[in-house]
Amino acid sequence: MKNINIEKIEYRKLKSNESKKYRFLRLESLKKYPNSFGSKYEEQKQREKLSFENFIENSNPECFIVGALHQDMLIGICGFYRHKDNYCNHRGEIVQMYVQPKYHGNQIGFNLLNTTITEAFKIEELEQIELQVMSNIKPANKIYEKIGFQESGIQKRFYKKNGVYFDQRLMTFYRKNKN
Repeated sequence: MKNINIEKIEYRKLKSNESKKYRFLRLESLKKYPNSFGSKYEEQKQREKLSFENFIENSNPECFIVGALHQDMLIGICGFYRHKDNYCNHRGEIVQMYVQPKYHGNQIGFNLLNTTITEAFKIEELEQIELQVMSNIKPANKIYEKIGFQESGIQKRFYKKNGVYFDQRLMTFYRKNKN
């Protein structure tokens, strides 16, 4: 759906009653793009609840999903998870970034990521946000770089699916007023 009215798209944390919408879209992402995520569709669909369903239902302020909603339909997701370990709780991760293919080309991924970063940095102690992305997924890499994520490393041959190796980029976004 090129050239939709992007002003009509709402970006916000998903509410506790929207966990089923999330589940549907998350499973769709795994099915359509099996080489983009570490989880497997067949394994995840068998679970009674996905881990982020619990976070959504319990309105966890440190582990959440931001959704892109168009006419009340969930069309994109971006997750955030704050590390719990005492030595790592200054860090968090972007996970499960996905926009339905028919909505590509409308800055939805960019806006989802921006909203997720804004929500995450409401956690006062958070200093940096990290993500992992397959180096061959050019559109995602381009969005992350445009937002301001910096490459902090590459894990060569990180995944091997169907005999093909994939490298993974590690990227970090730092809070502006922290080192």
